Amino acid sequence: MNVVDLCRRRRSVRAFTGETISKGDEAYLMEAARWAATSSNRQARRFVIIADPVRIGEIVEQAHMQDFVAGASLLIFGVATERGKRGALADVLISMTQMEMAAVERGLGTIWLGYWDRDVVPGMIGATGELEVVMGMAIGCAADEGAPKEKLSVEDLFVYDHL
Repeated sequence: MNVVDLCRRRRSVRAFTGETISKGDEAYLMEAARWAATSSNRQARRFVIIADPVRIGEIVEQAHMQDFVAGASLLIFGVATERGKRGALADVLISMTQMEMAAVERGLGTIWLGYWDRDVVPGMIGATGELEVVMGMAIGCAADEGAPKEKLSVEDLFVYDHL
């Protein structure tokens, strides 16, 4: 499968089966993130993986996340090691995008988590001081495949030289 096919298959999963994913799949996701491009090769990102369903449930509850996240196999938080630096933020997002594509390749479902209490999560995962929690992602076995969403055409999305 090529990259564009992976992108077309990707869905924002809002229903997980609760099944545990294999250690091999976990390792594959980590390798995908590890090899992501980073700003000046500073690699200013770390990832906290929560795999224990009880712990996932606690984070979902205390951070006021959407309930469906509790059914995911993994809850991953991308952390910039240089607070407020654009390069570090990009490092996290590029790595998490590669993890997402690796998950899709393995037949797993994902969803980016934009809704959570930003005051609660850092303390729960030990991201204090210069560390900045940038983004969360839930990964697991999707309860359904979902339908593709309408996307802008290439002509509407891209222009040359000037908007």
